[in-house]
Amino acid sequence: MNAIVLRRVWAAGLALVATLAAPAGWGATVILVRPANPKAVTAEALVRMHGELVSAGFDVQITASTPGADPRASLEQTASGNNVDAVVALLGDVSPGSVEVWVIDRVTGKSVVRRIPNQPESNRAAEILAIRAIELLRASLLEIAMAGSGELVVVAKPPPVAVTRFVDRALDSRRDSRWAIEVGGSGVASFDGVGPALLPMVRLDLALGSYVLMRATAAGLGTRARVQASSGWADLAEQYGLIEAGVRLRPRQRLQPFFSLGAGAQHTSAEGRASSSDYQGKTAGRWAFLADAGAGLRLSLVHHFELAIEVHAQLAQPYPVVRFLGGFPSAQAATSGHPDLLPSLTLIAWL
Repeated sequence: MNAIVLRRVWAAGLALVATLAAPAGWGATVILVRPANPKAVTAEALVRMHGELVSAGFDVQITASTPGADPRASLEQTASGNNVDAVVALLGDVSPGSVEVWVIDRVTGKSVVRRIPNQPESNRAAEILAIRAIELLRASLLEIAMAGSGELVVVAKPPPVAVTRFVDRALDSRRDSRWAIEVGGSGVASFDGVGPALLPMVRLDLALGSYVLMRATAAGLGTRARVQASSGWADLAEQYGLIEAGVRLRPRQRLQPFFSLGAGAQHTSAEGRASSSDYQGKTAGRWAFLADAGAGLRLSLVHHFELAIEVHAQLAQPYPVVRFLGGFPSAQAATSGHPDLLPSLTLIAWL
């Protein structure tokens, strides 16, 4: 399992570099076609589809259909434009209880037409219509995955990166991965005299449904924070472990806001050094209860990988205090965990 995780981490790093370096031409363009005089439900569904596709990395344009024109000929002409990868049209009147959805997919070379039942009086009518139209586009593009699996499927042209990600997320959502490993680092900054430090970090995640996560976090064995005084200095080393409960919003979207609360234990050790032979440094350590609150963003990469950027506030009780005797003034103090601020960056691999 370790080798598989390492390969996934390496692949995700390469994918991230390739994504950041990719030129704009690697994107994909989807044109949404609305009726000439759309009903309120259809107009809202188009807005929802636009937001969903933009968040998935597509360049999205909205245009109106031509009244009286043959739908197939008109949509095929729209799809024939330069750099157009797909056309999704919501046609027909919603009042009879259904909407005609057209998908012209130039990536796989297919055209699909479905009549979707619709209930305009429902509060979720626009949301359901948008979801079903997006899923129809996704189902058409999933043929790319069949081409990648060795089956004899011919696509009209190589798929853009945005299309590949769109398909990969659809496949990933079917795998129902529940366990993940996070590897990365965290910075530690005190508000009261303790210098900054960097700590390696590892987490084990368990997904309890689409929104809730449980995490076990361990961090330590990093750099030492220094506290300086006229009579000497002290180097502080910190390790901590947490059990966290988190909520991720907009699951399976490219950007997912994330919030967490946790509790655990912190161990702080200090090694003192005196600047004068009249004094002697001491080494001491202390355990403390640790409370943690965090917020951040998760960025979906490719396949089973995500990148997480978070900021945490931690409060230790009792919090460690560093004191220096001698010099002027006769005593100086710095505190840790009262509170501390910890930004972190981790790479997540779903197993």
